[in-house]
Amino acid sequence: MGKGYYISKNLGLASILLAAVAVVTITALSIVYNQEKARSRGKPGDGATGSTTMPTPSTTTPSTPKEPWERYRLPDSLAPVSYNVSLWPRLEPNTDGLYIFTGHSAVIFKCVKETDLILIHSNKLNLTTFQGHHAKLTGLDGATAPNILNSWLEEKTEYLVLRLEDRLAVEKSYVLYTEFLGELADDLEGFYRSEYIEDGVKKVVATSQMQATYARKAFPCFDEPAMKAVFHITLFHDRGTVALSNSRDSEVVNSVIDGVAVTKTTFEPTERMSTYLLAFIVSDFSFIGSTNGNNVMVRIWARRKAILDGQGDYALNVTEPILKFYEHYYNATYPLSKSDQIALPDFNAGAMENWGLVTYRETALLYDPTVSSTANKERVITVVSHELAHMWFGNLVTLRWWNDLWLNEGFASYVEYLGADHAEPTWNIKDMIILNDVHKVFGIDALASSHPLSRREEEVNDPAQISEMFNTISYSKGAAVLRMLSEFLTEPVFARGLSSYLNKFAFSNTLYTDLWDHLQQAVENMPGIHLPHTVHDIMNRWTLQMGFPLVTIDTRTGSITQNHFLLDPDAVVDRPSQFNYTWFVPIKWMKRGVEQEQYWLLHNTDTYSPMRASGEDWVLANTNISGFFRVNYDPGNWERLLYLLNTNHQALPIINRAQILDDAFNLARAKVINTTLALRTTKYLFRERDYIPWVSALRNLNYYILMFDRSEGYGALQAYLKKQIRPLFEHFKILTANWTKVPSGHNDQYNQMNAIAVACLVGVEGCRETAKSWFRQWMENPGHNPIHPNLKATVYCNAIASGGVEEWDFAWRMFKNTTLATEAAILRSAMACAKTPWLLNRYLEYTLDPSKIRKQDATSTIQTIAGNVVGMPLAWDFVRAKWSYIFKQYGRGSFSFSSLISGITLRFSTEFELQQLKKFKEDNLHVGFGSATMAMEQAIEKTTANIKWMTENKAQVLKWFTEESTCGDMGKGFYISKAVAVVGVVVAISAVATIIALSVVYSQETSKNEVTTPSTEGPSTTTPSTTTTTTPSTTTTASTTPSTPEEPWENYRLPDSLAPVSYNVSLWPRLEPNNSLYIFTGHSAVIFRCVKETDLILIHSNKLNLTTFQGHHAKLTGLDGATAPGLSKTWLEGPTQYLVVQLSSKLEAGKSYKLYTEFVGELADDLGGFYRSEYMEDGVKKVVATTQMQPTDARKAFPCFDEPAMKAVFHMTLTHPRGTVALANGMNYEPVNITVMGQNVTRTSFEPTEIMSTYLLAFVVCDFGFVSRAAGADVLIRIWARRKAIAEGQADYALAITGNMLRFFEHYYNSSYPLKKSDNIALPDFSAGAMENWGLITYRETALLYNPAMSSNGDKEWVATVISHELAHMWFGNLVTMKWWNDLWLNEGFATYVSYLGADSAEPSWNIKDLTVLNEIHGVMAVDALATSHPLSSKEEDILKPEDISQLFDTITYSKGATVLRMLSEFITETVFSKGLRTYLDQFKYNSTVYTDLWRHLQMAVDATPSLELPSSVEDIMNRWILQMGFPVVTIDTRTGSITQKHFLLDPDSVVNRSSQFNYEWFVPITWIKPNAVERQYWLLNKEDTNPNMTISSDEWLLANINMTGYYRVNYDSENWERLLTKLSSQHQDIPVINRAQIIDDAFNLARAEVVNTTLALRTTKFLFSEVEYMPWQIASWNLNYFFLMFDRSEVYGPMQAYIKKQVTPLFKYFKDLTFNWTKIPEGHTDQYNQVTAISMACRSGVEGCTDLTTGWFREWMKDQANNPIHPNLRNTVYCSAIAAGGVEEWDFAWSMYKNATIASEADKLMYGLSCTKQPWLLNRYLEYCLDPEKIRKQDATYIIVYIAGNAVGQPLAWDFIREKWDYIFNNYGGGSFSFGRLIAGVTKRFSTEFELKQLLQFKKDHEEGGFGSATTALDQALERTVANMKWVAVNKEPVHTWFTNEAASPTY
Repeated sequence: MGKGYYISKNLGLASILLAAVAVVTITALSIVYNQEKARSRGKPGDGATGSTTMPTPSTTTPSTPKEPWERYRLPDSLAPVSYNVSLWPRLEPNTDGLYIFTGHSAVIFKCVKETDLILIHSNKLNLTTFQGHHAKLTGLDGATAPNILNSWLEEKTEYLVLRLEDRLAVEKSYVLYTEFLGELADDLEGFYRSEYIEDGVKKVVATSQMQATYARKAFPCFDEPAMKAVFHITLFHDRGTVALSNSRDSEVVNSVIDGVAVTKTTFEPTERMSTYLLAFIVSDFSFIGSTNGNNVMVRIWARRKAILDGQGDYALNVTEPILKFYEHYYNATYPLSKSDQIALPDFNAGAMENWGLVTYRETALLYDPTVSSTANKERVITVVSHELAHMWFGNLVTLRWWNDLWLNEGFASYVEYLGADHAEPTWNIKDMIILNDVHKVFGIDALASSHPLSRREEEVNDPAQISEMFNTISYSKGAAVLRMLSEFLTEPVFARGLSSYLNKFAFSNTLYTDLWDHLQQAVENMPGIHLPHTVHDIMNRWTLQMGFPLVTIDTRTGSITQNHFLLDPDAVVDRPSQFNYTWFVPIKWMKRGVEQEQYWLLHNTDTYSPMRASGEDWVLANTNISGFFRVNYDPGNWERLLYLLNTNHQALPIINRAQILDDAFNLARAKVINTTLALRTTKYLFRERDYIPWVSALRNLNYYILMFDRSEGYGALQAYLKKQIRPLFEHFKILTANWTKVPSGHNDQYNQMNAIAVACLVGVEGCRETAKSWFRQWMENPGHNPIHPNLKATVYCNAIASGGVEEWDFAWRMFKNTTLATEAAILRSAMACAKTPWLLNRYLEYTLDPSKIRKQDATSTIQTIAGNVVGMPLAWDFVRAKWSYIFKQYGRGSFSFSSLISGITLRFSTEFELQQLKKFKEDNLHVGFGSATMAMEQAIEKTTANIKWMTENKAQVLKWFTEESTCGDMGKGFYISKAVAVVGVVVAISAVATIIALSVVYSQETSKNEVTTPSTEGPSTTTPSTTTTTTPSTTTTASTTPSTPEEPWENYRLPDSLAPVSYNVSLWPRLEPNNSLYIFTGHSAVIFRCVKETDLILIHSNKLNLTTFQGHHAKLTGLDGATAPGLSKTWLEGPTQYLVVQLSSKLEAGKSYKLYTEFVGELADDLGGFYRSEYMEDGVKKVVATTQMQPTDARKAFPCFDEPAMKAVFHMTLTHPRGTVALANGMNYEPVNITVMGQNVTRTSFEPTEIMSTYLLAFVVCDFGFVSRAAGADVLIRIWARRKAIAEGQADYALAITGNMLRFFEHYYNSSYPLKKSDNIALPDFSAGAMENWGLITYRETALLYNPAMSSNGDKEWVATVISHELAHMWFGNLVTMKWWNDLWLNEGFATYVSYLGADSAEPSWNIKDLTVLNEIHGVMAVDALATSHPLSSKEEDILKPEDISQLFDTITYSKGATVLRMLSEFITETVFSKGLRTYLDQFKYNSTVYTDLWRHLQMAVDATPSLELPSSVEDIMNRWILQMGFPVVTIDTRTGSITQKHFLLDPDSVVNRSSQFNYEWFVPITWIKPNAVERQYWLLNKEDTNPNMTISSDEWLLANINMTGYYRVNYDSENWERLLTKLSSQHQDIPVINRAQIIDDAFNLARAEVVNTTLALRTTKFLFSEVEYMPWQIASWNLNYFFLMFDRSEVYGPMQAYIKKQVTPLFKYFKDLTFNWTKIPEGHTDQYNQVTAISMACRSGVEGCTDLTTGWFREWMKDQANNPIHPNLRNTVYCSAIAAGGVEEWDFAWSMYKNATIASEADKLMYGLSCTKQPWLLNRYLEYCLDPEKIRKQDATYIIVYIAGNAVGQPLAWDFIREKWDYIFNNYGGGSFSFGRLIAGVTKRFSTEFELKQLLQFKKDHEEGGFGSATTALDQALERTVANMKWVAVNKEPVHTWFTNEAASPTY
């Protein structure tokens, strides 16, 4: 058979662009007959005479192990003599839609050993039974046939089993007759079906592929190669078709069978041959032919059009000279009377050597000189030569068993070059064996999982094991060792031995030793040939042990050694060798350019003095790579060879220049030499013009591309390659007169392809532009292709890679319309070059649709997609998701599983990928891997080796490429911005410093008490002694916690026995590191009152190293005459974060005490507690010590009662470096300069705070500046920030609006601001948006700072709303605080709602209150519609642990809280709402409350307003909204006036496990209108009701939930929906803007919930063509974004883009006109937003001019960095669009700007834009940056990962990244700095397949032990959303695709 997998050089060169070679063909779907359900294995006694039955698993099959039928090998008792086979293939499907064939067979066999058992192969045949048996047996020549006892079909071993009543007689002959029916399936194996279209008509070919074990699928036979016989074949076929078989036809007659007119063709008997060589074909093909001098008829068959176009001419022209060559070479005439060669549309292998009827893929036989390339031509001649070589070697003389397959295929693979060279002598094609076979197989045979050429027979038994033998080892290593043998024997001796071998064993079977015998005879008969051992002894070492040697020559001493070469030197070789992995090695060599006498290395070590070299002498071994081994040298000889390459490379033979490259790179991978030495062998290439060295270099550098094209090293690698390839590119540009001519030399043509392919890959100027231009010319005139066939692969690939759907769809049309297979193959490969994920995913889906991609091509297509760095994760996911289907439904013959596995896993080089690979293997053991079993092991081995190699080499490789790409004058350098000039330095993920080691004793501790403050006491100032227990010592947090369960310290809630009164806290943060750690020291005295008698003190302490006093962690004293009990025992309880103090007696109720502690903590950068923030200013790193206490991190700063109800007064003192300022909640006293331990410091004390919660405490030490003003009533307002930010005026806007907002809230609450000051500070590192610390509000810089010249309209709004939110808290949350975190919504929901009121007061022209609908309501509805949502108010006992509390800081708490309070305010009126708030605040100031307190005060306000009537109390109404999760969908039937409500769930099938006391019913305030009528309100109080007023006429419409004041969705009867849609299309302005948005949002969500049809929802967007308002467009964009997320990886995306493009084009043009061609900014606040929406959607959907606009602006900025021409409003969109359209230059520029940005909002825009790149290596580099705080602030890491996941290219990268890094992220980043919930939700939002669901479940399972912290709920919600997405996609994909397609094509309206 032709080589098991192949890709032409033309495609192969293009696939350099994909970084992987595309190989073999795909498996075909194995259709299970309907009849199979009833088939029978013929249990004894079953069946009627002559009835056709279907084989089924037998229930009577003997279960005794090792019965003959349980073995895969036939017994040696029977031998076939001849077969008489008649077959009738039906070329039309039957009534069941199946193509079938029927037939009968009579096999004559001889009994060799007495037996009562007949085993004959039969697979997937439905055998007719005769008297209950599956066959009839008769005797010949007087023999009596025993009766059949029973018969059955043994499915596993594929036998028809016949047990006889008596024994067969030895030497007697018998006839076994069977009749059968089989499926003429399209599975490419056995007798199968191939289809094609010709002149618009589908035509069917019945054809065959018997090798290796598929003859048994055509008829029952003894299907082993040694079971040779003569075959008499008869075929019945449709009239007008022609039948072919191995022999000439002897009779062709027309007849009628069962009323069907057919032709009967009978063939001459075949020669004696094996079953696997049998062939028969029925087609309507035509042929061209000739008859040679020996009267051998030669014919080339193909589709009629192909023959007419002359595509068979070249094959015909070369067949005769090749046959003549072999006749001479073998000294044996061609054994048959004809040589038919036929090109099949569907064929799995390259070709198959069926004797007399060779079958081919079309690409391997057909050639069109006007359209096909040089590589196509070479492909045809080498495959024809390969197959014709088999006519003697393989067919005439056949291997005995498949374990010696290498002898067949290796030999044909070697001599194919000889035959081709004879036919095309000018090509010098024999040298190509080095590239095509020797170098290729070196890579496989250097694995520990390789195998010998010849394996033991018992190792190769079942069909899967046989299929595995068709691999690179058998073909290419076989060819390589036979070539070596021919070299050391000489070709004449080799040919003489072959001749005698073929003559002796003609028509027989042999072992490999038979060949050695005949070659030995030839040696002995040839004087002058001297071998050190016999051919047997020499060659057995090469065939019976795997691998090959590395020969090391030390030219200093002449010593020579050999050892088994392994790519991974640490790999374990489990396979033993009788030769101990030593070889007899024939070494041809030269010295200083002169060939030397051949030397044999016969031992592990030897010395050969002629190989010594000194001075300028150099030694080169294995000249022309005649031997199958690698060569290493001493360093001196390596240097001399490198010098020669760089100074006079032509002094070395061409092949050996390739060898030096290949050996060096592989020796480096095996750690034999340094990697940089290997890389140095490529430095001379800028002078190299020959093809073979370049290919060798590129193949080896391809390994580096595969390892680095997803990481930060790729840029430098590209730059180096660009430098090296440019001269070759320019050489061919000149040689071809600017690409208008074709080089004359065969290899020069190949090297031209190399030059263009690599130049385009690395971005050589002009290359991609030229390719795109040629392709565009073709698109404009499809009938004329201007691209030369040699260049098509590269040009097509580049044009499609840089293009979009237009280019891809054009290529697809050309692919489907082409009639030339080679052109189709090039297009098929090129379409895999697309960089758009949805196109690649669509293409992957096509591979499993035989109507789109032929089964023979599916494997290579998937592999080519995997070769594309964007496609690799898609292909890997695809194969894993579809493996069971592919393996079970596609036959073995049509799917090369081994090449699939090896191709997809080529890039694997991380531990995560290794674990994925092992998991894939484990998960599919029950399915199996068939012929991929060995490939799977090799993939695991190669991945392991890659991991090691990357670990050991990554740094030096990056360094080398960086240095080499920037040194020398080799043309224009590769752009690397200043910010990333150190790209060669490996990006190390810096681990976040762990909490201070408790064993470390800080010297500062000795005198910390010198820092004294009023009312503070400490231990003695005596120096601590580590040997005295009566003095303080620093102790570890190791706990001696008692193990008794249910102890108080095991509960997360504090007991109610103690109540804090006040704290006196002193802290000293060190802003310089100590032993790389930043620390703070401090002491605290908390005065508390005993409420209940107790002998236990529990106080929170976390990650603090407490000083011990007399062995205890604290000191206790009594106050006001109370006596403090002694301390019995203290310890730190880690899980519950307590300092536990057990007392010797009880504290007295009503008495006060003081607990004193001293401590050291780490001032870490974890954004929680007392932490460190860093920034650069004027080139100097500066450190800020700051805090974030909410919710449970005050305990990280000092021991405290850390619960919100435990309010107290705080006396704070901070010691800090001079020149810095200290801030806290209270006003500071005058700072005092002091000296402590020789350090000059400042001590700042602060006024006591108001009574407040610990989570509101704040203190900051920094050297910031500020701006200030008084807000009236002596309230000091200050805005603090970095000095540069203050100097630039970035704080001015915040200062300007803060006073106004404070006054608004004072009026709104009717309560004066409770403090003397309002400090607001912008921190470089801050986890949340802001934090409402009382009197010292902390912010992210983006939430407080605004620069009108650089910040956008959105930035300004963000500042206003965040300030308003935090100031609202000064009363609601701070003055009055929730009692426990379960009512967090009351704090945050309220502040979120009134933040819009406060912002509106400051910016009344913005109409910002309406944006609540966009910012809060629409967003939270998506979350609250999940079954895994939660109520606003939880039970206290459900919220205990810190992670439980952290999870509450979510969308439900903030946005739903705001929404229901807004709804409440609407139905009781804002005036009444405000009145109730005021009394509530006045009663509970400085106290803590529960939500019912608020309801009570609001009810009082309602009761005081007689005009206000509610259907129930505020508490009754609101409890339904806060105590049960979710919200209702209200359905109004305008035909009847009926109204219903129902709990709305996005997934209607999801199960709600959370019970509700209200049964998920609500009291719903419904506002509604009719045309020309006033707004009305109606209360829906039950599940169902009727309101007659809501009945409308046919010309009216009804709209509910006006301005979305209620928290519910609305559905209508279908007629009202239609009327609303009509109104939108005709006069959309008649509907309020908010409700236009609401209609869209409700419809889309109702559709997702299967309440309305999806197409109805889509129809709500049709009016947008005429819409210019922001809110409807934004809502539409958000909802359509769900469609993008579900479909931007599938074929729906194309028409969806086209529809969006159509809709947004008018809006884009509207703003273009409104802004005078983008030169101005719209005046309206929301118009400015909508301009951004217009540009963003226009660029995303491909509106003409949009991307040119954004890239043009960005390029202007790149040219003049100091002047950014892009308006701040547009920067987010422009940066993203330009970076997405660009490459590394744009990305590096943006990164440089990001690192240099001094305005946080500008940095944020760049940070987002950087995530938009489509280059995987840049995205992976960016992901790695996220875990390096030097590059990305921890506060931003989550956002960036989520941004990257939002990019379709980045989504699989981000998902892999967080799974691989989860433990590190979770354990080292901490909840304060990393929002795990946001991360999980963001990365999984596209998940919509079963495969992704399984991955998510596995992720959950893998990390259950460590947990998910604040992401626990988010993970459950991700699982729920994924399930809902899967269901939604399954139902809606097809109709959505159809709708978008139709609407995109419909005329505009």
